[in-house]
Amino acid sequence: MSETPLYRAGLGHIVPPGYIRIGTSITLPAVLERLGFSSEVLCREEGVHPDIFGHPDNTMPYDHFCRFLSRCVRETGRDDLGLLICETTGPSSLGLVGFLLQQAPDVGSALADLVRYLRHSDRGAFTFLNRSKDVVSLGYVIYDGDAPGAAQVYDGAIAIGRNMMKALCGPRWTPTEVWLARPKSASTTRYERFFDAPVRFEAEYSALVFSGFWLDTPLPNADPALRAMLKEQIDLLEREDGGTLSEQVRRLLRTVLLTRRGSLDDVRLGLHMTRKTLSRHLAAEGTTFTKLSDEMRFEVARHLLRNTSMPMSGVTAALDYSEASAFSRAFKQWSGVSPTEWRRQNRPPPPLQA
Repeated sequence: MSETPLYRAGLGHIVPPGYIRIGTSITLPAVLERLGFSSEVLCREEGVHPDIFGHPDNTMPYDHFCRFLSRCVRETGRDDLGLLICETTGPSSLGLVGFLLQQAPDVGSALADLVRYLRHSDRGAFTFLNRSKDVVSLGYVIYDGDAPGAAQVYDGAIAIGRNMMKALCGPRWTPTEVWLARPKSASTTRYERFFDAPVRFEAEYSALVFSGFWLDTPLPNADPALRAMLKEQIDLLEREDGGTLSEQVRRLLRTVLLTRRGSLDDVRLGLHMTRKTLSRHLAAEGTTFTKLSDEMRFEVARHLLRNTSMPMSGVTAALDYSEASAFSRAFKQWSGVSPTEWRRQNRPPPPLQA
C-alpha cells in the first residue's frame, strides 16, 4: 500500500480540507503498545507515514485516519479504543485553536471560539453549541458519518470535550448526560465511569449535555494580550482559507437536520442571504441549495438508520419530510432500496468484547 505523504500544519500553515491534525490522537502508538501491538507494523501495512505521530501538527486525510482506526480496533479487539486514546487528552491537543479558547474571558466565549475555529484543526468534522433554556449541548459531527472507525472518532472527540470542560470549569464540572452517535459498546460501564454520567449510545448525534450556568464561568487565568495575539494568527489563516460557502451550508444543514433546531429555510437566514444571492454564490461553486440539502439528508438518513434505533417516523421527521412516503421515495432514489431494507443490510455487528 502506498504511503500517505506527510504534511505539517500549525502556525502559518492551514490544515487542508478533508484532513485532521494528528495532535488529538498523539497517544495512539503508546496505547497500541500497551495493548501488545506494534504501531509501526500497522502503519506500514495501512500506508500511514511512520513519522505521522512524531509531531502534533502533522495531518492526515480524514478517511485514511478513520480506516486506520478501524484496523486498530480489529487488531486489538477493543471497541473503546477511541476512549483509550483520548482519555487524558485536553484542549491543547487542538493546537492554536486549543490555546486560543483557554484565553477566553469565560467558558461561553471559549466554546464559541471552538465552534467557529475548530476547522483549523479538524477539517473532517464540526462542532455546534445548542442552548435550550438551562440545558446546553456541545456536539461534534463527522461529515462522513459512514466512515469506518467513525465510532472511535466520536468517542475520542467527546472524551476531549469532557477533559476540555473540566480544564475550563474545574474538576467539579460533570455532564448531566452524554450522547454518542455509535453502536452500543461492550464496555458501557467504562464509559459511564469516565464521564461520570449516564451515556446514551445509538444517539442522533454525539454531544455533552450539561447545565447552562457553566457557560458564565470566568477563566481567571486568561491573558487578553495572548488571546489577541493568537486570534490574529488564526485570522491570518482565515484570510488564507476562509472555507467555501458550500462547506458552510453543509455544516448548517447537518446541524439543523441532526438537532432539529429549526428548518432548512433557517439555514438561509443563518447565512444572512436572500435566496437569490445564495443561489448565485452556490452556482459559482458548481452546486445548488437543493443538491446540498439532498446530500445532507442522505448522509443523515444513513447515519440514523445505521447507528440508532430511531423508528422510521422519527427519521422522517428529522429529515424535514412531512410524510413517510415522501422520505421513502427520496431514499430509494438515492440508494436504490427502501430505508427499511437499507437498515436491515447495514446495521453494525454486535459489539466486540473488551
